[in-house]
Amino acid sequence: MEIKGKTVIVTGAARGIGRGIAGAFAREGANIVLADLGGLADKTAGDWNYALAAEADLTSAEKDIKAHGGKTMTIEVDVSDRASCQNLVDKSIAAFGRLDVIVNNAGIIQTGPLVGFAERDWDRIFAVNVKGIFLLSQAALPYLMGNGGVIINIASVAGKRGFPHMGAYCASKFAAIGLTQSMAAELAEYAIRVNAICPGNVDTAMWFDHLSKAERQRHLHSTNTVEDTFNAVIDATVPLGREQSPDDMAEAALYLARAENVTGISLTVAGGFVMN
Repeated sequence: MEIKGKTVIVTGAARGIGRGIAGAFAREGANIVLADLGGLADKTAGDWNYALAAEADLTSAEKDIKAHGGKTMTIEVDVSDRASCQNLVDKSIAAFGRLDVIVNNAGIIQTGPLVGFAERDWDRIFAVNVKGIFLLSQAALPYLMGNGGVIINIASVAGKRGFPHMGAYCASKFAAIGLTQSMAAELAEYAIRVNAICPGNVDTAMWFDHLSKAERQRHLHSTNTVEDTFNAVIDATVPLGREQSPDDMAEAALYLARAENVTGISLTVAGGFVMN
């Protein structure tokens, strides 16, 4: 696929991996729809275990892309809500007249032992990490079918290997990979390619605001700073010896958008942390 002139929706685009992917597509000349909770965060995620992207984050991402000459717009979305996903697609079409790539990046995490893990947290994780892929992809399909479009789902190495105290998150990411494969098989007749990216350890809010605390509680890093904890995990688990970055995921996303004979894969970008 030629990226220039195409329209790309990126969910969870206000910061971290989503912001990196959006910026990379913008630099290639795509029209970018930055979708995130924004002002909805106060209504839907105020009691979550770490701060989700707020309106200021979404505005900042928009300014960054425009500063580099990219064509972009922002739309608040709750990917777990069908009407919100349909609104995202409708406004994207109204603004740019076409839809070519969907990057289902929005995701949340909660950790803890299965004994006592809250059913409400389990449901919220699946509503965003799995149902969100289904709802937005379904809303976008009528337009992607006409363009030979691309869907890229952001899964995780936690969708390829189980980790203690991460049952809900791992299950949701295994589901995302399974859904990716099923969609790829089903939508191939419409020339729609569907792939996933499985990041490793990326220095996002998800890691620094939540996983680092869980890591320090479970291991001997309890007196370390967040940065020291993160670096200790990288040193102990990543053969290439460095963390993964939003730019790494952006390169993978561009590859999957362009690779016209690749579908149904789950591309691990983890420095060797998981080798399958």
